[in-house]
Amino acid sequence: MTPSRREVHFNSRVSSLKDSAAPKSPDDLVTEFHKRLPRYAPSPLISLGGIARETGVGAVYVKDESSRLGLPSFKILGASWGMFRAITQRLNLPLGTSIDALRDILAASRPLKLYAATDGNHGRAVARMGAILSLPVEVHVPACMAPATIELIESEGAVVVKSAGSYEDAIAAAHEAATLCDGGILVQDTAFEGYEDIPAWIVDGYSTMLREVDDQLGDKSVDLVITPVGVGSLAQSVVTHFKAPGRQAAVVTVEPDTAACLWMSLRKGEPVITRTTPTIMAGLDCGAVSTIAWPLLKAGVDASVTVSDYEAHLAAVDLRSMGVDAGPCGSAPLAALRRLTAEEKSKLGFTRDSVILLLCTEASREYDIPRDVAVDGAVA
Repeated sequence: MTPSRREVHFNSRVSSLKDSAAPKSPDDLVTEFHKRLPRYAPSPLISLGGIARETGVGAVYVKDESSRLGLPSFKILGASWGMFRAITQRLNLPLGTSIDALRDILAASRPLKLYAATDGNHGRAVARMGAILSLPVEVHVPACMAPATIELIESEGAVVVKSAGSYEDAIAAAHEAATLCDGGILVQDTAFEGYEDIPAWIVDGYSTMLREVDDQLGDKSVDLVITPVGVGSLAQSVVTHFKAPGRQAAVVTVEPDTAACLWMSLRKGEPVITRTTPTIMAGLDCGAVSTIAWPLLKAGVDASVTVSDYEAHLAAVDLRSMGVDAGPCGSAPLAALRRLTAEEKSKLGFTRDSVILLLCTEASREYDIPRDVAVDGAVA
């Protein structure tokens, strides 16, 4: 381990959660909506006995989101619900409107066009939902996006516009394009000033995955969950779910060494915008925390970890050997678990009976194999 590695940050500001000011959808309504989508099925919850023994805990489970509603990521859970809420609100329709009825209404109404910015999976999910509803979709992407990822988004029928800069630049471009378009709707999973309702609905959409975990575990309860962080929307959903009244699971977040906006924000005690550099964890390559996520993460995240590309790669290889088709974003939680020292595990309350949950958020994909952290360490 190089001397420049970031330490695990323990959040001294953890407190009891207060109700968020952001709009919240009833979880039952969200899950019932997802069950009506084509190819819905609960994603697997897989027991990793070897990892539990390696870690010294009772059980380690991974929620495998490598295939969700026909796409290789959990993102469609949020994109579908956020888009549905945005469109039904625009057209003054009840939330009980079916997908088929909505498609018919859209065909007969004033044309709408969907916009999004993405590091990959969110944009593809918006494009897939646009195809289901027969709506045009324009997706803005950062300059560093791999051609293969662009092709996957285009395969869903979307028009892809490449930004000259970062993910944040792509968000700004998508927002401007949606604002200038008559009938334009920005479906974005990060909130910023003046744009908070749709990101909050997207966060609500992720609750289906977490409710599935509850059902799959039965009488067991999660003691600690490790979630990847890009802009923090999934982590916001995780904190909301696992730190609701009657629950007190510890929440640990993981980011790339080279894109640690939440780690830096927690350390400073206020949102920090950070410059990022490319990482194989492309979906986590974000320089700013969502504005609606920050208050909940500041209050609800127990510890923040960063991992190297090499650590994420090794974890992905190991997960695939265990039957979990993980990409580097999805393997980051396992890499984070392995970074914890015995002292850090004790501080987080690990015992021989602890139940640990890892969220594997994406399927395997092509990427350049990174070098060992010993020669490619983080810059703190």
